[in-house]
Amino acid sequence: MVSVFAHGQTQNSLVLGNYGRVCFQDSSIIYLKDSLPESFDNTCCLLVFSGAISQLNDHDIDRITDFVQNGGGLYLGADNWPLQSEANQMTQTIYSTESYGEFEEKNAEVNSEGGNFSLAEIDSIPAGETTVAFPLDPRLTVEAWINDAPLILSGSLGKGRIVIDGGYSRFYCTYRSDQSDELLKKIIGYLRNNQ
Repeated sequence: MVSVFAHGQTQNSLVLGNYGRVCFQDSSIIYLKDSLPESFDNTCCLLVFSGAISQLNDHDIDRITDFVQNGGGLYLGADNWPLQSEANQMTQTIYSTESYGEFEEKNAEVNSEGGNFSLAEIDSIPAGETTVAFPLDPRLTVEAWINDAPLILSGSLGKGRIVIDGGYSRFYCTYRSDQSDELLKKIIGYLRNNQ
C-alpha cells in the first residue's frame, strides 16, 4: 500500500497482483498485498497489476466494483498476453470488453487536449515493453495512444475513478525512468482525488 494523508485520515493505495517486477518511486511508503483485505476501510484506491492467472474470484470482482462505485479509485494494469487476466476480468464486468493486440512502440502519444490528468508535462511517456490497447469507449477518456489505439484511459464509475493501462511493464525496475515515476504519480493522484 502507498500511504497518504487526506482530510486528516490515513488513506492507503492497495497494490495487488503481478507486482514483483514493479518498482515504486518511494518504497518506504509501499505496502503490497497478495489478496484483497477483508475490509477497504482506510483504502482510497486499488492498483492491480495483471498476471497470467487471475488471483480474483467472482466475489472479489463484485467487491472491487462496489468499492469503485462508492468512491474508490482503481488502476487496472495490463501488458501483452498473458499479463492481462485481472484487468480483463474487471473490464469484462464493467465495460463488456477487454484489451487487444500487441504493440512494440517505445513511446506513447499523450492526449493533446489534457485528459483527466495532464500528461503533456512529461516530456516522453514510455509505452511499455509489450503493450496492449483497450477499445474506445465513450465513458472513458484516452490519456495516451499507441499506434492510434488507446493505451491509457481514465474515467468515472459511479462515485469513483478508474484508469486502464495497457503497458505497465514501463514500471518494471529494469525500465524505470523519471518519466515512468511521474506517470505513476499522476495516475495515483488522479485515483486519490475522488475522496
